[in-house]
Amino acid sequence: MADCFIGRQPIINQNNEVYAYELLYRGNLDNKIGDVDRDIATAQVIMNAFVEIGLENIVGSHLAFVNMTEQFLVTPDLMCFPPKQVVLELTDSIPINKEVLSSLDRLKAEGHTVSLNGYRSDAPIARLLPYADVIKLDAIDLDDNRIRAELFKLQKRNLMIVAKRVETTERRKSLADMGIKYFQGYFLSKPTIVSGERLPTNKMAILQLLTKVSDPNIENAELEQLITMDASLSLRVLRFVNSPLSGLARQIDSIHQAVVMVGRNIIKNWVILLTIANLDDSIPELITMAFVRAKLSEKLAAEANLEGKESFFTVGLFSLVDAIMGKPIEELLETLPFTDEIKQALTEQKGVKGEALMCAKELELGAPNGLKFQDLPPARIFELYVEALNWADQASSGMGTVNR
Repeated sequence: MADCFIGRQPIINQNNEVYAYELLYRGNLDNKIGDVDRDIATAQVIMNAFVEIGLENIVGSHLAFVNMTEQFLVTPDLMCFPPKQVVLELTDSIPINKEVLSSLDRLKAEGHTVSLNGYRSDAPIARLLPYADVIKLDAIDLDDNRIRAELFKLQKRNLMIVAKRVETTERRKSLADMGIKYFQGYFLSKPTIVSGERLPTNKMAILQLLTKVSDPNIENAELEQLITMDASLSLRVLRFVNSPLSGLARQIDSIHQAVVMVGRNIIKNWVILLTIANLDDSIPELITMAFVRAKLSEKLAAEANLEGKESFFTVGLFSLVDAIMGKPIEELLETLPFTDEIKQALTEQKGVKGEALMCAKELELGAPNGLKFQDLPPARIFELYVEALNWADQASSGMGTVNR
């Protein structure tokens, strides 16, 4: 695989479901992002996504937004991807000339969907509005009054409006109040902290269960009892151990068999994962992100021949618990019986487990500072990331966290 990274950033609808992913290009994984020729960047994204990796391994069945350049638009032979799964994303860097307009006429006739990224009605990109199906408004560059004005001008057109660069859940709410129904940004991993309030009853019960299950001294019999006391949880655990995700070749009929055959530590992590994922107000993509971090951290540990890969999984899994529970992670960790090493990895990204978590976070951001973990080659880290993405998407879909 080429030394090139493709990340993904979700576009979420008003029901917290993934509508699509924007593909993020990152080349030369050893170094920070520099000035990369846009045609080369687009070519690398398309080549890696469609040829080397497989688009289904990055976005599953969702749409993929891919940034286009003038060269790609005006060269029919380069437009080799299916119109039904790829959205052509145009920015204000696209020159508006006869060749580009003619190509857009052809592409629209072929059924392609076009997105105008960073749209402003007073910018040159507005000339491409007749071709647009999707409009992305920048939630940082545009203030509320300007966004309302843009929405007013666009209201008579049948367009999908996406707010991009949404950094907090508070900002998302204010944009939703304006009528915007699709959102893109890093707000998912940033928790809404409610100070001075107790956790709701359902979350308190889950935290108590997590505390018991996370106890390193818990015996198999006690773990089995905790699981079997919840019929729904028992069913989900049995579904997991009988799915391809567990790696078992034989049918498992009881929780006792599951703990013995799969292993106590793995079952513990899956009980934690299943419990968090089935919160009534959980955001499916947030759970998927936690899955990716957990599996990637585990894979990094295994690849680097480090001991205790299950604890790497735990660090990745709990790294978003603050966003899921709506409480500071330091406060939540007071009740969880984790070692100081795990707590420092979660709060300060210290130690080798913290390094693995940082690597996972770096990949989510498009690897702007390069990739590094132990002595693993960056290209191999990316391969493990793609494997973790694929595993997490299957896991999320398999336990019903995507479409409940």
